[in-house]
Amino acid sequence: MSARARRRTLTAGVCLLAVLAAGVGTWSVLAPQGSASSAAAETAAETTGSGRHISVVTSGALTDSKVFSGVLGYGIPSGVPGAAPGTLTWLPEPGQVIHRDEFLYAVDERGVRAMHGTVPLWRSLERGQRGTDVRQLNENLAALGYDVAQDDTFGPRTQRAVRQWQRDRGHEVTGVLTAADVAFVPGDVRVATVDGRLGQRASGDVLSVTGTKRIVLATVPQRDAERLAVGTSVRVRVNGAGAATAGEVTDVQPSAGEDAASKVDVSVSFDPGDRELPAAASAQIEAAGASEQDVLSVPVAALVATGDGGYAVDVVRRDGTTKRVAVRPGLAADGRIAVSGHVSEGDRVVVPG
Repeated sequence: MSARARRRTLTAGVCLLAVLAAGVGTWSVLAPQGSASSAAAETAAETTGSGRHISVVTSGALTDSKVFSGVLGYGIPSGVPGAAPGTLTWLPEPGQVIHRDEFLYAVDERGVRAMHGTVPLWRSLERGQRGTDVRQLNENLAALGYDVAQDDTFGPRTQRAVRQWQRDRGHEVTGVLTAADVAFVPGDVRVATVDGRLGQRASGDVLSVTGTKRIVLATVPQRDAERLAVGTSVRVRVNGAGAATAGEVTDVQPSAGEDAASKVDVSVSFDPGDRELPAAASAQIEAAGASEQDVLSVPVAALVATGDGGYAVDVVRRDGTTKRVAVRPGLAADGRIAVSGHVSEGDRVVVPG
């Protein structure tokens, strides 16, 4: 063989190894069956058992699952703007839970109370108005026991209820609700941080809040966002809290960290049941991806590159010798890979190493 031919052969071998190394698992590259090196390797493996394990071709479902690292927390904080005019005179403590109709903060010694809703209070609410913010107000007043219709209209009943609510809390009775009275937050909230300062004007975000339930937070690459879309069912394991439990992805947002362009922040809710959760802990989120049913599979390491761009497995005969059988690889998951070809469930295959 000429020097140029030897270099060409070496280059091709290196490229094949690189392609296999970039695949879905640990791939095995053996000499084609029938060569002297292959026969010698088979004989040595049979006689000494060195470097050879036997696995079985199995039939069943194969699911591509992936585990992401996370931490136990309360969710991604959101800001509560200081919309009431005046000077901050009271602020809650971090970790404090604020329920409906309780103080979020106080301006000029007048408390701004929490009402539940996803639409911020963007205007003063008064008779004759309609909208989602009015519906939120009516739902809150009804939850507090006032006689209102739970619709999107600020009519006479809503006005009477607002006046009574103001009277019950010692406010000036106007029948109009403003940012000095209430702020809408997503539900009962837990104070994450206090950003305002007593004695300063109420401007910008005075608080950041989260939900009150424990969740798992994870920052994952953007390429995995589809696997962890909102509503996806996952498995959650909190370190120190026992076995994994069912969970659901509830929120996905661009990462707040330095890798905002390439990563997303994922929130996963779960029901711990009677388990006592630690104050702080790491956690794992297991998310399923592609899935195939009723497939034959072998360990990924059982695949052999045949040298012609294809793959095979070494099937163990009854007499202990092996026969190389061409297969077509498919989905890989959990260290196994789907194969099709002249193999059957129960066949024993060689797993090098």
